[in-house]
Amino acid sequence: MEINGRLEFDEDSHIYHVDGVKVDSVTQLLAKKFPHKYDNIPPEILKKASERGTQIHKAIECYCQGYDDGSNEVKDFQFLQKHYKFVPKENEIPIILNFGGKTLAGRIDMIFEMNGELSVADIKTTSTIDKEYLGHQLNLYRLGVIQTYGYDIKSLYGIHLKDGKRKLIKIPIVTEEALLESLKEVL
Repeated sequence: MEINGRLEFDEDSHIYHVDGVKVDSVTQLLAKKFPHKYDNIPPEILKKASERGTQIHKAIECYCQGYDDGSNEVKDFQFLQKHYKFVPKENEIPIILNFGGKTLAGRIDMIFEMNGELSVADIKTTSTIDKEYLGHQLNLYRLGVIQTYGYDIKSLYGIHLKDGKRKLIKIPIVTEEALLESLKEVL
């Protein structure tokens, strides 16, 4: 996989650099668009949920690379994979996105193939799914994949795994112009 530009990510600080210049992540841009998303959740609950989400993401990434830890979330992921007949192609894919005059960076949870077409997917472990947020996130990731790798992404999905819930949620693709209009106040 070839990436246009040198992308560096400091995992401890969650800071991206492209060609040595610090850039915002897609997540940081969306935090400006949705500034009160987690206001009503105590910090200790957010920290615990974040750690659990990271653990689940890693377990699914490992499963896609051939190691099954036997967790319930991996079993739920396997169920969705079998039911919808999708095949994971890549996990934790770095992107560089030029959008609205800004350079952004990020990591996409997964690209999978279903019905002969490539899709971008994000794994969510929250109690409920914010489809507006997810739509912005996945559409930005789609543009990043197209710009970075030239892949022809035909669809977007949220993979929701939470306490035995397992759901594949299709998210509509919007034009770059519509996305830019929606995010112009935070660029």
